[in-house]
Amino acid sequence: MELTIEQALQQGVTAHKEGKHQDAERLYRAILQSQPLHPDANHNLGVLAVSVNKADAALPLFKIALEANPKIEQFWLSYIDALIKEKQFDNARAALEQAKQQGVDADRLNSLEAQLSPKTQIENVNSASPSQQQLSNLLEHYQAGRLDDAEKLATSISQEFPKHQFSWKVLGAVLGAIGRKSEAVEANQTAVALSPQDAEAHSNLGNTLKEIGRLDEALASFTQAIALKPDFAEAHSNLGNTLKELGRLDEAEASYTKAIALKPDYARAYGNLGTTLQELGRLDEALASYTQAIALKPDYVDAHNNLGITLQKLGRLDEAEASFRQAIALKPGYAEAHVNLGNTLKKLERLDEAEASYKQAIALDPENSSAKHMLAALTGETTKTAPRDYVENLFDNYAAMFDSSLVDNLEYEIPSVIAEMIIKDSEFDSLGTITDLGCGTGLFGVEINQFCAHLEGVDLSAKMLDKAKGKSIYNKLVKQDIVDYLSNASLNFDYFVSTDVFIYIGDLSDVFRLIKSRNETGGKLAFSTEDYDGDDFFLEQSGRYSHSKKYIEGLCEKFGYELSHFETQALRKEKNQYIRGGLYILEF
Repeated sequence: MELTIEQALQQGVTAHKEGKHQDAERLYRAILQSQPLHPDANHNLGVLAVSVNKADAALPLFKIALEANPKIEQFWLSYIDALIKEKQFDNARAALEQAKQQGVDADRLNSLEAQLSPKTQIENVNSASPSQQQLSNLLEHYQAGRLDDAEKLATSISQEFPKHQFSWKVLGAVLGAIGRKSEAVEANQTAVALSPQDAEAHSNLGNTLKEIGRLDEALASFTQAIALKPDFAEAHSNLGNTLKELGRLDEAEASYTKAIALKPDYARAYGNLGTTLQELGRLDEALASYTQAIALKPDYVDAHNNLGITLQKLGRLDEAEASFRQAIALKPGYAEAHVNLGNTLKKLERLDEAEASYKQAIALDPENSSAKHMLAALTGETTKTAPRDYVENLFDNYAAMFDSSLVDNLEYEIPSVIAEMIIKDSEFDSLGTITDLGCGTGLFGVEINQFCAHLEGVDLSAKMLDKAKGKSIYNKLVKQDIVDYLSNASLNFDYFVSTDVFIYIGDLSDVFRLIKSRNETGGKLAFSTEDYDGDDFFLEQSGRYSHSKKYIEGLCEKFGYELSHFETQALRKEKNQYIRGGLYILEF
């Protein structure tokens, strides 16, 4: 039976992968007899030619493939590599620029571009350097994802030719890709030392340093890369990533904007800019940035997911759902997108679908704390406490809009109400020393700082603490889980205050026990809870915990507290209805 073109191509590719090169060549040539301009057959035949050191014969084949379909990244990579092998460096540079204009991933082009630097060209023809075939094999292993082979060859070349900078650059990239970050730093540092004027080497070092959390050093590396090559768009974008992690959002925005000015089709820079604008609370601008990123790169999965998050924050839930579904269609194993879809469906009150999304996220990522917590909330399983990373991520993502959202939109007044409540309760002019457990952005601190001698704040979210720090009202701020703080800190406070925090802690036994047993003197505990009609505490479908007055009274009896004040109050709005809760002052 005569094969179709598609069948012949499939069989040719299979033979090629199995090393049956004569069979593969026969099948590719059969396709070209019927369709001389078939892009895949031309390209694959060219790859076969390169593998037997006939790059000159491969060049016209790669050129036909590119002319037929210039959108295929691998066609560009193969063509440029063959031009370099033939030492057609000017043509290779021209092709590389064309590839950039076609949107070929810059990271994939970097290693080829490095070979076109004058220093590398000299090294490649130097007798004390590795052969062109060795370098070609190294690149082929790396670009094909054969990282073990690439590591072995890069290590061998760098040991045999320790002054050959390019092999160290590839070794650094490979070690980083397989998770050996510290070794990758050393390899990249060697590449920088061998060629201090190589901007790409500095940028590569910066990327690796950033990945292991050495942000200030990464900042210096990216800054040096830009000093050497001011039009290095990728370095500007990577500098922005580092500034963003350092919390310097305005500077990060400027770096992304510069990257985009240098490279207007830089989808990833638009995506990163969108994330920064979202953290700054400028949601409409973030929306525009993500939309542009997707227009430039329709398969940009993270941009679809982040667009969904922005739309959700704007209350455009149907559009958010569509964005998350598109992210999942592009990457079915994307657990985070399944969680975000579940959150959106829950807001749309499509609870069965939300439950299914959370279950799918857990199937993909069994340790996904957000999915497990929200699934428990939907299915009526009351856990002891919300996972720490769930709470931390929740408030890191909420920090930019926290004050305006709660105070302006949800009529949240509990910090001022509790401040007034404990001021009235006190017999003294000063409240003494206060620790604000779960201080968030400092809404309670603003209300109370002028009435106390010392104010300390504790929170899990670094971004919420940054907001609190900006208010300049706390004597000390601590990033820590409340129970860990109460277990390890030196406690000598007159008041422990917790506003709208116990809604993320179901079982309060440890909190009550540690305050009573570890504080150096007697004092008072003031806090708010959401109301529960039962006898205990309960995980609501919102993902927050409610506590009954009977449960609090039981803790008082167990740990030796006296309930000195209780009142009910509208805590905040949710779905245009007020959530009621209890306000307590306990003495111990």
